[in-house]
Amino acid sequence: MDQSVGIYQHFYKPGIIDRLDSGFIALDWMSNPLPALRELALHRHIATRRTFLKHRLTGLLSPKFYAKTNLTAAQVYDWIAENPGYEVYLISGSAFRPYTQYYAIERHEISHGPFFERRMRSLCDAIDFDLPERLSRQTNKNICGGNYWIATVDFWERWTSDVIEPIFALFNQRYKGDELFQYCNYAAPTPVYQMVFMYERMMDYYIARHGINALYYPWTAERVLALEYHPSIRKYLEEIVPEVDRIDARGAWTAEERRWLRERYEAVRLPYTPDETLSADPLDFDLPRRYPDQLHVGNRTRRLHARNG
Repeated sequence: MDQSVGIYQHFYKPGIIDRLDSGFIALDWMSNPLPALRELALHRHIATRRTFLKHRLTGLLSPKFYAKTNLTAAQVYDWIAENPGYEVYLISGSAFRPYTQYYAIERHEISHGPFFERRMRSLCDAIDFDLPERLSRQTNKNICGGNYWIATVDFWERWTSDVIEPIFALFNQRYKGDELFQYCNYAAPTPVYQMVFMYERMMDYYIARHGINALYYPWTAERVLALEYHPSIRKYLEEIVPEVDRIDARGAWTAEERRWLRERYEAVRLPYTPDETLSADPLDFDLPRRYPDQLHVGNRTRRLHARNG
């Protein structure tokens, strides 16, 4: 394992500790001062502490990383080592999503309301972020769909200056009723700002706009279908994946095909839960259902207590 690559995995409640991947660096986030900002607050923590200066490449992966990807720390480090020289390495935590919508923002129009794109454009305008006027097709070749990325020092500095700090400047000036800082419909035990999901969507457009030398994890159809899903979503994907891949291989989508995809997904989507990949513990949405060290529950807590004691 390359020690110059530092990938952190945070814990913000005791139950998470034993479900972390021991190959990542445990990051204590028990204070969790801004729960509604989720990983955005953690990215700023890493940026303000200049943690990324400790490593050649630095990343932050959520406790549910393994449950969403089936990838262990060793596999992630090996993938990076086998593909050297990139500024950013990105892994989608929702590799099935390109088979449910034409581009990522379209999904949030369904799950978070019809004004999501308009509000995201307002946010981008406010921080001088160049979001394309016309949003094009996103597949697993150009979509991260979350905060699963590992980047160089230079990239962290640019991303912090161009995106993180302007968002926090805006956040600190917010007023009651500001639609950019409304809570959204989400299954987490604590409220979540809708703006957090806008922040996640920005990464792919930032990479494309600035010509960043980035590498996306190669999600093949076989790898996508090998993940865990709710039964109705699995059946849908088994039917839809070959058809969508054929359209993408052709290189262009018609308006009718885009409508077809929306309607097919709308017929099976689960409005009562966002957990289509069955990644969350059914008793606590914050906890991952599956984790690499599942046979060694209790070991991580004891090690951390011993280190901190």
